[in-house]
Amino acid sequence: MQFFLSSLSNIQSQLMTKLQKSGLETQLSPKEKSIFTIIQIRPNIQSGKIAEKLGIPSPTVKRILSELLNKGLIEKQGSGRNVSYTIR
Repeated sequence: MQFFLSSLSNIQSQLMTKLQKSGLETQLSPKEKSIFTIIQIRPNIQSGKIAEKLGIPSPTVKRILSELLNKGLIEKQGSGRNVSYTIR
């Protein structure tokens, strides 16, 4: 029984964390949500691949990535041509 209660508490904690994070996610534009979802599915993806997969111009993807970075939802890794993005 103690194990069950401990597991339940852990699940509730994870759910609360997810709900708190989703507060920001629910305020995202459709393009932001699409890009965020791609990064969730394919961590360490580069902006060019995101643009290719979604059919969005590269400058638009880079602008949206910058906005997601400012909101603290994603992280930038690497530099120059080797920049990739992951979920925070």
